Amino acid sequence: MQNDIFKLEQAKVLVIGDIMLDAYYEGDANRISPEAPVPVVKIEKKRNLLGGAGNVARNISSLGADCTILSVVGNDYHAQTIKNLLKNEHVNFELIQDSQRPTTVKSRIFARNQQIIRYDEEMIKPVSKTIRAALKHNLEKYLEQHNAVILSDYGKGLLYQNLIEDIYETAKKMKCAAPKIFIDPKPQNKSFYKNAFLLTPNAKETQELAGVCMKTSKEIKKTAKMLLKELKAENLLITLGAEGMVYFSKKEKQGYHIKSSAKQVFDVTGAGDTVIAAMAVCEAVGFEKEKACNIATLAAGLVVEKVGSATVTQEELIQRALTTKIQTEIW
Repeated sequence: MQNDIFKLEQAKVLVIGDIMLDAYYEGDANRISPEAPVPVVKIEKKRNLLGGAGNVARNISSLGADCTILSVVGNDYHAQTIKNLLKNEHVNFELIQDSQRPTTVKSRIFARNQQIIRYDEEMIKPVSKTIRAALKHNLEKYLEQHNAVILSDYGKGLLYQNLIEDIYETAKKMKCAAPKIFIDPKPQNKSFYKNAFLLTPNAKETQELAGVCMKTSKEIKKTAKMLLKELKAENLLITLGAEGMVYFSKKEKQGYHIKSSAKQVFDVTGAGDTVIAAMAVCEAVGFEKEKACNIATLAAGLVVEKVGSATVTQEELIQRALTTKIQTEIW
C-alpha cells in the first residue's frame, strides 16, 4: 500500500466548481447585548479555509497530486484571500472574476466552541454567458494537462447543462484523450450529470436524485442501477456515513460495499470532498476500483476523526493502512 500511495503524486486533476471561503470567528460570550436579546461574542481568533470546490482541490494537493481549479469569484477582497489560500495549499488556479456577483463566503461565529450563528454572502444563479465563455476558453487551456476532471457542484451557478458535453468536445478538438469525469452531485442539477465516469452522492442525495426512499441493501442496489441507467453513468459510489460506502458499475451486477475505517467520528464535514478527491486521484494513476475505494475509505475515515473541513496527508494514509484491515462485502 505504501508504494501505491506514493504513486498518487503522478496524478494531475482538474477541478471545476463553486469555490467558496469558509470563515471562522472564535471567542467567548459573557454578556447579552443591550440592543437586542443576543449574546455579545468577543472575537479572539479568526481563520479562513477553502470551502466548496476549494476543499476538494486542497484534498487533492494534500494527497501529493497536482491540482488546478477553475472557478468564479467576485471583485472583492475575499477573492484575494482565496487566492492566497490556494497558493498556500499548492493548488494551481484560474479564477474568473465576475463583478456582478460576490465571492461566496460562509462565516461562522463560535462562543466557547459552540456555533452561535452562520451567515452567508453569496449569489445563487447561473453565471452569465460571458463567464461561461471564459470557462470554455480555459477548458482549452487546461484540459490536455490533466488526466481526470472533478465537477464540484455546490449549486451556486457555475456548472451548467452542457458542461460535460463541452469537456468532451474540447478534448476531441484538441485531439487529446477524453478525461474521466467525476461528479459530486446536487439533486436540483440532476440533468447536468449525464455521461459521467463516476458520481459520488451521499445516501440522502441518492434518494433525492432517484425520488425514492432507501433502507435496505436491496433497495440501495435497485436505486443505484436505476440512476446508472437514467444518467448514463459508468459508475456510482454512494457514501453511507458510518456504514462506509458502496460502489456500483453499469458493467457489473453486484455492488461492492466497503465498511468505514474510522476509529471514531467527530465531524463529517467535507468527507464527501475527500472521497471524490481520492477516487479521482487514484483513477488518474490507473488504480482498479477496489484499490481506489480502499484508499478513499482510509482517507474518509481519517477526515471524520478531525474537526471541521480537513485533509489527509500521504503519511497519515500510510500509517492508517498499516494498522487497518479494510472490510468489504458483495451486495
